Amino acid sequence: MFQEVPFQSKQKILYVGIGTGADLELINYEKYDITAIDYSPDMLANAKRKFEHSSIKFLEMDAQKMAFEDESFDYIVASLILSVVPDDNKCMQEMIRVLKQDGRILIFDKFAPKNQRISFIKKLIRPFISILGTDIGRSFEELFKQNEQRL
Repeated sequence: MFQEVPFQSKQKILYVGIGTGADLELINYEKYDITAIDYSPDMLANAKRKFEHSSIKFLEMDAQKMAFEDESFDYIVASLILSVVPDDNKCMQEMIRVLKQDGRILIFDKFAPKNQRISFIKKLIRPFISILGTDIGRSFEELFKQNEQRL
């Protein structure tokens, strides 16, 4: 997927919820101005170790309340973050806030299937899975609808 994205060398790219840095291994990261954030200091430490000789800026930060100025990034990569943050809407609003006016957000996540109701079994186990850190019932369409006027 990342080979299809027209990243330019002067553009600023933000990875929200970088985790251990697996997504960074999929691009030629040395060509870009990359900032990567994660809420977990342990995950961030793993990512930093993998890329310790790179120019990537790693910051411990809450994706629901980012410490960046408005319109700071050309691209935002949100990989498996919206299904794990406590408030996906707040996270989305923050990504929109720090995105430049002509910027792009790339979202890779686990959402409930479009135009389908969550099965009874999934409804039953959803609270338990949420405790483990992911919400299998979030709807991209609903999230988009809540934020489309900002986009």
